[in-house]
Formats: sequence, structure tokens, C-alpha cells
Amino acid sequence: MTVSQNYCPVVGECPHEPVDTISNSYFLVQPFDSEKANRENAIKAALTEFYGDIQKYKLKKSDSKAYDFGSFCDICLKIKSSEFCIVDISGELYETIDKVSGKKETKPFLRPNVALELGMAYGFNKPALILSRKLNNKRLIPSDIEFIRYIDISPIEFRGWSVASQKLLNRLRDRQPFIPIKKSLDLDIGIIKKELRMLLRFKERWPSLKRKSFKINQILLRGGKLIGIIENAKDLMEDMWFKIYVSENGLEDLVGRSKVYHVQPDGLAQVEIFKVEEGVGEYLEKVYRHCRTEKYFTPERHRLELIEPSEIEKLTLEEVRNIKEHLDKL
Repeated sequence: MTVSQNYCPVVGECPHEPVDTISNSYFLVQPFDSEKANRENAIKAALTEFYGDIQKYKLKKSDSKAYDFGSFCDICLKIKSSEFCIVDISGELYETIDKVSGKKETKPFLRPNVALELGMAYGFNKPALILSRKLNNKRLIPSDIEFIRYIDISPIEFRGWSVASQKLLNRLRDRQPFIPIKKSLDLDIGIIKKELRMLLRFKERWPSLKRKSFKINQILLRGGKLIGIIENAKDLMEDMWFKIYVSENGLEDLVGRSKVYHVQPDGLAQVEIFKVEEGVGEYLEKVYRHCRTEKYFTPERHRLELIEPSEIEKLTLEEVRNIKEHLDKL
């Protein structure tokens, strides 16, 4: 028996194919629980901060702008047309009773709609950002997807959903420096070649960059933002990211992240400095206060750790060269 590529278990032949993917669009998979509004606001805040403008991305949900051809088709179409999915698999707490002993126990269970929509997202090859937190000191990760990399949004019970928002923003920034190859295929050949040249340059320089030490020589306050100056940085490229660690009393703490946004011919690089939720916030607050009254701040003992984006880490140097070689022939 031959099965159509557009087969649907509900209507048979899908009448909506082909479905175009909307760039920078996200489908939110979540339980309809008491945290729904807080969850959505936290995700919107992270996406707005990441893109810089609420108009530059689209967040879609199963309960918004429903179509008249049924809820399953509505969800399916929204997932297919999204570039990414954001999925909260934390589950919900339910009280169970053992039929033999009569013992009561509170356990987290995954809502059926979350399980179904996550399965559809994977089936349609949609990259998913997974959110997970402990409920009643237990984490729910179904055995079939124990391999997934998730964003631990605990403990929102004590620190609020701003914690989850910051952690989602950090994950978005981890993959920010370079446009993924899949996404680049929607662009014209000239832009693709430019991105691949940057990618190739990064891959070629990565071994030496890992061995090299970089330090922020001065920090200035410009337009309300902390800007760091790095000397001897001619090997760096714009949109590279660093983790910033500071040593005090023999202990090293993560205090923030920095993004390279300008590299000068003389080897000076400028980086914008950001706070991170898991970092020690008092340090950057001290730097900010200092820069408000003084011209600049000279950092104490610190270390910069270069972050390799996940998209680049997965590609080998030979793969990048082969892709570039084929495109150069076009």
C-alpha cells in the first residue's frame, strides 16, 4: 500500500500542504494550568529581549487564532509553519492511590496535549527548546526522551518566572552568533556565501582561539550599557560570545557574558557586557555604579571563556569547506 507523503491520520490527505515556515516563529507547547499566563509572559520577555523588538518574532499557541477546520488541524498547521517550538514538559502534580496498599502519593504527570504536540514537533523536524522544573522534588522526563537537553527552570516557586525567562534567553544567546545553515538556505546565494565564509573562518581559528587568553582591559558606560575593551583581539570576530569569570579570595565566580560587536584593525575589540541569572550579580552592579561616577573601570582578576555555538560545534571543518566549495561554483 502506498501512503501519501501528505498523509494525515485525521483527514487522510492534508489539504494545506505545502506549508511555508515563518522565520523567527515559535510554537508554544504547554499545559493549560495555573502557570499559563506567567509562563507565556516569561517566554515573551525572553524572546523580546533576544530579538530587540516584539515585531521581529512570532509566538504561536494552540488557543490563539484558531482555524475553523478543527483543533487538531489548527495545532498541526501552527507547528508546521513554525521555525522552532518551546515546550514545557514539567508536568502537573496528581495524587495517586495504590490499589493494594491504599498508600497515597503525589506524582507529576505529563498532559496528553503536551506529549502529542512535542511528538508532532519532532516528527516535523522542528528544533525544540525544552523547559523542565522539579515538582514535589521530582523531575518528569519520559523515558523515550531522556536524551534531550533541557533548560532547568527551577526554582520558579521561590524566585518567580523571571528565572525561567533569563535561562531561556541564555539558551537563545548560546545559538545566536551565527545563522544556522538550515536557516541560511532561505536567503540568497550572496548572503549564504558570506555566512559560510564567517563560519569557515571561525572553524579554522577555533583551535588557536581556545588556547589563547583574552582579558577585558577597561569597562566603560555608554548609553546605559557596560562596554568592555579587549586588547590584542585581532583574531576575534563580531558576534562571538564569552563567559566572564572573576576571581576573589581564591574563588572563581561567573559574573556575566560579553558579546563582541566591533573589532578594529589595530586589534582592539569592543564587547557589550550582560548579566546572567546564574552569575554573581553584585559584581556587575558594582562596576555599573563605579562607571557612573568615574571615566572607566579597570577589572580585577578575571578570565574570559569563549563560547562555541552549538550550530558550529556540530559541523566539521571539512563539511564547511565542502559546502563552500559547492556554493562557489554557483
